[in-house]
Amino acid sequence: MTRRSYSAAAPALAAVAVAGALAGYVYASRRPAAATYPPLDVPKPFADDVWLVDSGPIHAGGLTLPVRMTVIRLADGALLLHSPTPYTPALAAALEALGPIQHLVAPNVAHWTYLPRWQRAFPRATLWAAPGLAERAQVRRAGLRIDAVLGAAPPAAWAGAIDQGVVEGGAGFREVWFVHRASRTLVLTDLLQNLAAERLPAITALVARATRGTAGTTPLYLRAALRLGGEPMRAAIRAMVALAPERVVMAHGAPFDSGGAARLRRAFAWV
Repeated sequence: MTRRSYSAAAPALAAVAVAGALAGYVYASRRPAAATYPPLDVPKPFADDVWLVDSGPIHAGGLTLPVRMTVIRLADGALLLHSPTPYTPALAAALEALGPIQHLVAPNVAHWTYLPRWQRAFPRATLWAAPGLAERAQVRRAGLRIDAVLGAAPPAAWAGAIDQGVVEGGAGFREVWFVHRASRTLVLTDLLQNLAAERLPAITALVARATRGTAGTTPLYLRAALRLGGEPMRAAIRAMVALAPERVVMAHGAPFDSGGAARLRRAFAWV
């Protein structure tokens, strides 16, 4: 998530941190961990035609978090870059060795800040964005060119390979989910977190535990916004869960590399 996306939640998270400290959490002797999932900034095979690129850490709202891009190779050989992480020439070259980069995806209104650099490097790639992203003032100031808005139905570019849907909550939150059919891989961004507390610096670990960010579920501060989406939000999540993916990838934390269907049902039991 970006710094701005966490800013609204920062007061609540700070309160959680203080409450946790008063309840007896002691982290003073802990050394900050790397927070990331190395090796970093290289494509790592995850499933057939699916790679993960771990990066970070990012620092947002006083928290230190890992961040991840998911790369999918489509039937025509083209690559789809979901929630791109920081651009480097070496990473771009490693990805181009897998296929031409033709699709850049901003899957929610927070995960877009690294896209301008990727778009400058690959100006012919189509940039697909979650609903509402184009209206954000900071996106316009960044000069990001949004070519198409994602919806509940997959576009022709990947309709034969990927299912998708939109989960919409309150406070402008929207996230597009994707399921790569052949590998039964669900790709999420912020709807789930599965952070490893032992990898995190002290305050981030405390907050992540208190908000269930280490539990492989939706963090508590995001649930409040999602509940404002009412029945359409619940229907979108039920449709996603019904696809019974074997694997689940999220932007922050360890992916579910097996047993995804059961773990997904547990993760969204709160819905």
